[in-house]
Amino acid sequence: MRMRAEWEKQKAILLVFPHCNSDWEYCIAEVRKTFIEIIKKILQYENVILCIDPRDKEGQREVEQNFRESIQSQKLKIFNIFSNDTWVRDFGPINLEDNGKNILLDFGFNGWGLKFASHFDNQINSKLKECGAFEGELKVMDMVLEGGSIESNGEGVILTNTQCLLEQNRNPYLTQEQIESKLKNYLGAKKVLWLNYGYLAGDDTDSHIDTLARFISPSQIAYIACDNQEDEHYAQLKMMEQELMELRDEKGNPYKLVRLPFVSPIFEGEERLPATYANFLFLNHALLVPTYGDKNDSVALEILSNALPHLEVIGVDCRTLIRQHGSLHCISMQIYGT
Repeated sequence: MRMRAEWEKQKAILLVFPHCNSDWEYCIAEVRKTFIEIIKKILQYENVILCIDPRDKEGQREVEQNFRESIQSQKLKIFNIFSNDTWVRDFGPINLEDNGKNILLDFGFNGWGLKFASHFDNQINSKLKECGAFEGELKVMDMVLEGGSIESNGEGVILTNTQCLLEQNRNPYLTQEQIESKLKNYLGAKKVLWLNYGYLAGDDTDSHIDTLARFISPSQIAYIACDNQEDEHYAQLKMMEQELMELRDEKGNPYKLVRLPFVSPIFEGEERLPATYANFLFLNHALLVPTYGDKNDSVALEILSNALPHLEVIGVDCRTLIRQHGSLHCISMQIYGT
């Protein structure tokens, strides 16, 4: 048993459409447009499973108008399920492979340590399973764990950090050693790599690893770095970089590191937003990379294109998504078949 790597062949991408009963209400037209564009890009490479809140009649009409052919061909499958928000990376199922079979783990989701309501989101996986959206067994787990807080290289190594997994409102009864033991047991991991540094201002998730450092192959990690010594992130990200350099695989070899540039500060009012190029999304034969209208957008795309020459690397404007403190990887979850 093992947690799959994201670059393995996928069946579909799971998304939850934004609606007016969420924090998106004030910019609902802009964020729906962004989601429509993201769905169009994904459908060029694979299928989409889309949850639309049954209260959201306008959103349902907009999706049907834009994707009539994809709905008819079942490349886009719609399920009407209540939701609190759109961040399916953190409440969607964690996919494992066990002797060729697909296993989906439904971990507890409590709104990133009781920060936000999650009563609808925490039921979505079981509702989708009842509707036949998933292949394989769905197991309900006795632990709070968000998909954005863990990275798998597909070969038994999990990358995570203490800032998130040891936060007291998630699993306060578990020590770091106990959490590591559960990760190995539940995810089939042989080794857990822990980072202790790195954060982004405005991040509600307590430093999810998918905003900071990501496996892009079994032996490569892409990560964000800050070169401006006057920036508040400089010291923490420099220490994270040093930690990454010191990581070793099971054979004692260092990982090949791919250094991504930092996004220039983006603000919503007086609050800095956690924009990052590390929040990219693997598809079948492609990589979608968030962009922010920044001078470093093209630099990040070029770096990832050089690191992953077998994939088509495509920029996706995520300036609307970041207004609610998340980006491309945060709104998506890959689903695999048997």
